Amino acid sequence: MNRPNRIDGSQRWPRGGLVLAAALVLALCVGSVDVPGQSPPTSRQAVKRFRTDTDRHPVPRFESAAAWKQRASYIREHVLASAGLLPMPERTPLRAQEFGRVQRADYSVSKVYFESLPGFLVTGNVYRPVGRGPFPAILSPHGHWADGRLENTALVSEPGRAISFARQGFVVFTYDMIGFNDSRQLAHDFGGQSEALWGLSLAGLQLWNSIRAVDFLETLPDVRRDAIGATGASGGGTQTFLLAAVDDRVVVAAPVNMISFYTQGGCVCENPPGLRLDISNVEIAAAIAPRPLLMVSAVGDWTSATLEEEFPAIRSLYALAGAVDLVQAVRFYAEHNFNRDSRETVYAWMAHWLQGAPAGVVRRERPFTVESAADLLVFHARPPPEGLLTPPELTAWWIGAARRQRATTPAGVRNSALRHALGYGDVASMPAPPAAPAGAKTVLLANRNTVLSAALQRAGFKVVGITFSPFDTRAAALVSHFATYNRTLASTRVSNIVAAVRANPGAPLIASGDAALAALLAVAVAPVPLAVLDVDRFDTSSDAALLDRLYIPGLQRAGGLQTAATAAAGRVVVHDAGAHFQLTGIDVHQAPLTPAAIVNLLPARRP
Repeated sequence: MNRPNRIDGSQRWPRGGLVLAAALVLALCVGSVDVPGQSPPTSRQAVKRFRTDTDRHPVPRFESAAAWKQRASYIREHVLASAGLLPMPERTPLRAQEFGRVQRADYSVSKVYFESLPGFLVTGNVYRPVGRGPFPAILSPHGHWADGRLENTALVSEPGRAISFARQGFVVFTYDMIGFNDSRQLAHDFGGQSEALWGLSLAGLQLWNSIRAVDFLETLPDVRRDAIGATGASGGGTQTFLLAAVDDRVVVAAPVNMISFYTQGGCVCENPPGLRLDISNVEIAAAIAPRPLLMVSAVGDWTSATLEEEFPAIRSLYALAGAVDLVQAVRFYAEHNFNRDSRETVYAWMAHWLQGAPAGVVRRERPFTVESAADLLVFHARPPPEGLLTPPELTAWWIGAARRQRATTPAGVRNSALRHALGYGDVASMPAPPAAPAGAKTVLLANRNTVLSAALQRAGFKVVGITFSPFDTRAAALVSHFATYNRTLASTRVSNIVAAVRANPGAPLIASGDAALAALLAVAVAPVPLAVLDVDRFDTSSDAALLDRLYIPGLQRAGGLQTAATAAAGRVVVHDAGAHFQLTGIDVHQAPLTPAAIVNLLPARRP
């Protein structure tokens, strides 16, 4: 395993040796160290119409600890909401099975599977130290390596990391990304718009699997429930900081070669819809504070500028959380990796925080021999259990469970989930609709309707038309993970209406067609005293209708239009509803209203 640390085929550097030991001491004491480094790349200046996963994100800045505390709370809830985990699904029985233990002189490894959802498996290996424990534990998600959790090369050894941790006194659970190794119920490109309506995505399922993996570790009698850490590189680094941000049971985290202003993660498993409309991985990782966070980076990938850019930004947020000394950073001269240098740094970090080792501790990695695939693969020469869900069955189960759950979910939670789906999760609560200013006679009209507009003007009202942003559907289709970074067409309409309502406080709102559906959602964020909405016989029971006219990821998971109708603080009058528009708590009329009838609904014009 003593291979050269390199960035390309022409440059070779000796292994860390004493340099690594000194680096670790410095990292634990002063916060960051470059081993050895190079100048960071220049910032990209390209301006794009739509945001992408490789756009440069701004440095987050907050003036007070209170402001950052509020933002961090929003971020943690937003991660859950975008993953379809707001409200949190029921924690059904794990039904864990452990078998096939291989005993070595200084550790053991066994095969494990459990159900994160009924009929949906998480698969992996548990590595244990010799002895009875209880021991601290490490959750070890893998990156997008060809061999997944079995990857064993000079750049990455997932089993080698687990073996070394176990030898050092940790219980380790290495588990599969969905679609890798033993996890074959779903492909690694699972999901689409139909699933996203209900908050179901590959990224959300993987985060749920990680949460349930912590549940699993807590069931093991030889694990200390107060001493669980997580570490992974690349896609495993994304899983690490997403999990640590939302689950306080992870008391220390070490994401490797991932946190960046420039690259947020290029796989569907890292991009739940809506996650990064206004946040980046830097803020998500900072939301782990005040729990210890180690950032390991490399000059050969998108973390090359960590010491100059991402680390100072996160450290400033940790300072606001009163934990400036609990975030550290180290950079190695290597390509994208979780190599021996990186692993040894993480070993020392975990030993310090989970085993009480001194800050200057050095944990060397001894040579190891990885078990055969037959000894590690859960379903090698063994069939999976019966009754596992197929992709359509899993989707149907999720939707059924979501329907049942939202019937018992408190309105405040459903409202929060809706605001997150709409991109307004930082709105703490629904204010009362403002009264129109004295002498006001403004009406907001979301559609061009010359007959209605003329009737309103004859009645003495000033008509303000709402301008909708142009939306290039063809260009949007070319953007990978578009809905993770951008509003959909329907969500854009909602934001345009919200902006108009806020610019005209107290003005009634009139809309028809697709704009009326967006307006119903908008008034759940920015209240109006009266909204008159012609919904063009929309079918509220049809997911197909939502996909066609009101596609917003997470909308159905949050309770859909019914949640918006319940949350609306002012009066909402729906007309031209038709037989399939079934909402309660608002005025619903099956037939259309004439312009004169709409005018009569409005408050009398003030002189």
